[in-house]
Amino acid sequence: MSLKHTSKVRQLYKVILRLHEGLPIDLKTVGDQYVKSEFRAHKNCAPEFVPEFMSQWQTYAKTLQAQLQQESLHSKVGSSLPVDALEEFSEDQILQLHELLKETQKPNPQFDVKKETD
Repeated sequence: MSLKHTSKVRQLYKVILRLHEGLPIDLKTVGDQYVKSEFRAHKNCAPEFVPEFMSQWQTYAKTLQAQLQQESLHSKVGSSLPVDALEEFSEDQILQLHELLKETQKPNPQFDVKKETD
C-alpha cells in the first residue's frame, strides 16, 4: 500500500470521527466504535475491496455532513436502507447488520454516556 493511499485512508477516517462530534453522544459513541472497528478490520484487506470500501465511507461522510449542516439535529440523521440493497449483501454483512440492529434496540444501552454541559 502506498504512502499516498495510506494518507487518504487516514484523512477519511479523521473526517468521519470529526463529523461524529456533531451527533448526539450515544450515536457518536456507537458510531466511533463502529468506524474504528471497520477501518481496523479492513486495514489489510485485498486490494480489490479497497475502492468500494473507500467509496462507501466517502458517501457516508458526505451524507452525514449534509445532514449535520441542516438547521437542527431534530431532523432525521441517517437514511433508510433500501430493501433491494439487502440482496447484494454477503451473509457476513447481513449478520453484522443484524448485530447492529440488536445493539440499538437494547432496553439498557451499553453506553450510558452523558455529555458534559458548560
